[in-house]
Amino acid sequence: MAKKVRMGFVGAGLMGQLAHLANYAVLPDVELVALAEGRRKTAEVVAARYGIDRTYPNHREMLADARLDAVVAVLPYRLHHAVVPDILNASKPCLTEKPIAVRAETGRRLAELARKRGVVYQIGYNKRSDPASQYAKRLIGEWRASAEFGPLRYARVEMPPGDWMQQAEPPLSAGEKQPTYKDQQGEPMPEWMDKKTQGLYNTFINYYVHQLNLLRYLLGEDYRVRYADPAGLTFSATTDTGATATFEMAAYHCRDHWEETYTVCFEKGYIRVEVPAPMARQAGRVKVYKGAGDVTVCEAPLMKSRWSMREQARRFIESVRDGRPNVSPPEDAVKDLEVAEQYVRCLLASRGG
Repeated sequence: MAKKVRMGFVGAGLMGQLAHLANYAVLPDVELVALAEGRRKTAEVVAARYGIDRTYPNHREMLADARLDAVVAVLPYRLHHAVVPDILNASKPCLTEKPIAVRAETGRRLAELARKRGVVYQIGYNKRSDPASQYAKRLIGEWRASAEFGPLRYARVEMPPGDWMQQAEPPLSAGEKQPTYKDQQGEPMPEWMDKKTQGLYNTFINYYVHQLNLLRYLLGEDYRVRYADPAGLTFSATTDTGATATFEMAAYHCRDHWEETYTVCFEKGYIRVEVPAPMARQAGRVKVYKGAGDVTVCEAPLMKSRWSMREQARRFIESVRDGRPNVSPPEDAVKDLEVAEQYVRCLLASRGG
């Protein structure tokens, strides 16, 4: 592999530019060499902005012609089933946005293909790369190992809709429409769902799959949905070790800011993480409450100012170049779709469906 990791990109939309291209462009050990984007004029504008020499109308032409070490493919997740296999079969490490696919069985096939080809396939759960999330995960693991604060009892996730863009600049565009490709049709929704349920499921995996994933990351264990309230505002789950977890979703709407909080409770203390909006270039915050000793302690450690999107890019490069562990492997991402289906089934049951 070359000294610098030679990167190819598929897609130059909003997230492709602002959350990915802009971050890889400033990493010193990365070289941006190719962009596959169906909008020819937009591709040229974006390539000029980021110093990319070659543009291609689709990912297959890029894979066949460009000398690449890795590929970041930022496109609608309903197209992952049609594009990601080509990248993995070309033996190129790949990163895509979340979720891994529309259906869990499709995600399993992609995960198995990455395993067979022996290449890194990282899913874009950027919240795992937030300094606050990493700090909290380490501390939760220490508390569980030492048992100083008693057993893990309860976890609570609060995630109302909010301003995820945080005044981010608009992406570059030449005003073209995205072309359609006959061989890249969107993955169908699960057949057991009717049209209304499919719409509900699609909204859920698009918006709340991040929270499903981050709770598993923080706790270090799986969980299963047991109940969803008929209004669709909350649902509860049980972890593998018997702790209770509650998700509060759209109880209210934060129009001008972002509120995303994870509280992990032990018998004698808790750890709370506040995660910033995806496009906010800052780290989250952690609050630690310790009530095990004679003196109750409340701590708020300061995190390094790091944007999780950029940290995610850096960690992907480290996996590709140095063989470091994949921070967000596809096998784990499949579990999020399984949980999403559990939620929908519980919601339908609570509504008498």
